[in-house]
Amino acid sequence: MIGLVDSFVSGDGLDQSRATVRDELGDPSFVDAAGCFGNFEMMNRIAEGTGIPVPKQAVEREAEMMKTLGLYDILKSQQS
Repeated sequence: MIGLVDSFVSGDGLDQSRATVRDELGDPSFVDAAGCFGNFEMMNRIAEGTGIPVPKQAVEREAEMMKTLGLYDILKSQQS
């Protein structure tokens, strides 16, 4: 499961991680793991959308998407 989470976050080796979890734990466990990860990501988006401060690491990780959406300038102005 840790390998699957690492792959979800990094995008590296995702196919192999999915296959490993499905082979070793079965499809239901894979679905549960994917659901947990998806819920965690959703909760982060809700927190960010309500104005809870975004950690520096998240800003760096999501900088390109934030730039495209025009969010980076908003965050910079709030941190000043």
